[in-house]
Formats: sequence, structure tokens, C-alpha cells
Amino acid sequence: MKKRTTKLLLAIFIILFIVHLSFICYLYWIKPKIESTDQKKNNNQIVGNSANSNSHIEKERKSDPLKMSSVEVTPDETALQKDEAIDQIKVDELEKKEIKVPHMHWKNSESTFGKKVVFIYFSHNRESFLPYFKERTSPEEAYHSKVNITLVGEYLGESLRRNGIGNIVSNSDIIKMLNERNLDFGYSYQMSRQLVLNEKQVNHDLEMILDIHRDSIPRNLSTTTISGIPYAKISFVIGSAHKNYKENLNFAHSIHSLIEKDYKGLSKGVMIKDKTNGNGVYNQDISSHNVIIEIGGVENNLEELYRTAEILGIVISKYYFKKEATLKG
Repeated sequence: MKKRTTKLLLAIFIILFIVHLSFICYLYWIKPKIESTDQKKNNNQIVGNSANSNSHIEKERKSDPLKMSSVEVTPDETALQKDEAIDQIKVDELEKKEIKVPHMHWKNSESTFGKKVVFIYFSHNRESFLPYFKERTSPEEAYHSKVNITLVGEYLGESLRRNGIGNIVSNSDIIKMLNERNLDFGYSYQMSRQLVLNEKQVNHDLEMILDIHRDSIPRNLSTTTISGIPYAKISFVIGSAHKNYKENLNFAHSIHSLIEKDYKGLSKGVMIKDKTNGNGVYNQDISSHNVIIEIGGVENNLEELYRTAEILGIVISKYYFKKEATLKG
């Protein structure tokens, strides 16, 4: 009797072990491969249609440029995988220049005293700028692993520090991370989401999260002149496909209003996007004060972009310390 019971228990244990092992195999090996294959099919379909899609964008630009205040284009796959020649002299010359910004009546003596309250990251970190390419001429091709939007984000981080705001600027290469996992560009926000979640977990002082991009619109829509000096325009993107999006919307409107007060025309305003015309969430469900900021367009140069990043750093500093003063009463 005892032998039968032992054999029965052993058989049950073996069956349960096999079922458990099969579930683990499905969860960690089979399912990801299925999802990756499905995503690749969807992305291949998108890439296959990109010529038509981007051609439609060009028609819209010509017929009614005002409608195209912000554009999402499908990147050229080869541009994501291989860097084309950059005019390095243009990039190096900028380091020797002093970025001229008209005086803003703001003298800040406050500080976050070592607290890193802002996290700056880049879901599309290789978005680059046509003036620095020797041959590329279209927004779909303007991607580079070194000369890209991260330079603008780093400058924004410096501006914030100069104005008392401690911050962290991500140096993660999302495209490289996607390639290592055999995932396509369509997974960019899922990949960058891990960066945000990790930062939120380790940094308990975190209060603002900024995903920095550049737009794909032409220069006449992405540039403004203030006091005779050209600036790259700013726009804010808020995803509405989650329940707490209004907190982020209020934050974006506040920054926009502060910019307009001293630099009218620099900000194009706030765009709300749901899942019908974009990702719809953009990792903004993770916290409040979480926003995409598009600085300039594909035809802007770094001097114009840095100039705007300097202003943005000042404005965010003003917003933060004003909010802190209100909370303290």
C-alpha cells in the first residue's frame, strides 16, 4: 500500500514538473518569439508602406503646411543600421562658439541640493539633423548614432544644472538595445519604458520625466526668429490613452505658458495624441509631470537647438521652484 502511494505521488510530481517546465518554456521562449514575429510582420508592413505614407506627408506639406505642425515618419531601415558620413567640421565648430541667448529676467539662487529631480531620456535617440550630413536629404534618412537629439538633451541637462535643477540624462542607445534583442523600431517605447521604470525605482527624488525628440517638419515650420536670432521651435506631446493624462497635460500647458510669456512664438503648443494617431501612452502613465518635448525639426542646426534648450532649462527651473514655494506655503 505504501509503495503504491509513493509511486502515485511520484507520478503526480513528475506530471506537475513537466507541466510547470512546459509553462516556463512557453512563457520565456515560445511566446516572445511569437510576439516578435507578429511585431516584425506589422513593422514590415509599415516599412513596406512607408514610401506611400511619407509621400502622403510630403503632399500635405505642400498643400497645407500649417496642418503639418508635427509629423511622425517611418525611418529608413538602412539609416538606423549604418551611419552615413557627417560633416564633423560643422559639429566641432559649434563647440568653439558661444551660444547667444537674449537676456531672460531670471536670477535663480535656489537649488535642489544634489537631488536629481529630472530624468531626461530619448525613445528615438538617433534622430539627427540634415545640415550635418554630407549626402542625406530626407527626414527618413536623418538618423545617426553620434550626432543626434541626445546632444540637445545633454545641453538641456546642463542648462537645468546651471539653474539649480539636479538631473540625470540617459546615455542609453535604444536602437542598439533593439538590435541586440532582434526587435524592430516599433518597439522603441517599450524599450525606453524600462529605462523610465528603472530610474523611478532607484531615484526616489524623481519629479519630472522628459522624453526629448526632434520633429520631422521642414525648417519654415520648425524655426522662429526672436530679436533677430533664430530658434528651434518647441512642441509638447501628451498621450491620452491612460486615465491620468490630465496631470501631464496641465504640466505641459504650464511650461508652454511660461515660454510664451518671455519668448512668444517659440512654443507651438501642446498636442494630445491617442492610439489612433500614435502610441497613445508614450510611457506617460508611469508618473505625473511626464511629457514628450519635441525640440526643433530635421532641418535645424545645433546652434538653434541649443539656444532653445537653454531657454527650456530656465523655464523648467522657474516652474519647479515656483511650485516648491507654493507647496511650502
